[in-house]
Amino acid sequence: MSRVAELQARIKEAQAELEDAKESEKAEALKRIKEEIKFYEFKATDFKGLLKSRVTQKQVDEFVAKKAAAAKKATQPATKRSTKVK
Repeated sequence: MSRVAELQARIKEAQAELEDAKESEKAEALKRIKEEIKFYEFKATDFKGLLKSRVTQKQVDEFVAKKAAAAKKATQPATKRSTKVK
């Protein structure tokens, strides 16, 4: 195995290990954050502009329309300009 392939394999293993560690610590971090929010009596308005908490219907509609337009464009056959012969 070449050094590059060996390093790529180690990186892949490290990334998997990182994801596992993040997932296992995620619940504890969320619990700690919730406790601090409650302790300091933060309100949702205190975080306004910091977190995008909800997707609006307008955003959903725009996304769906964009996807539909892309799908329609992909399925349409390429049209050639018609040339008239005199």
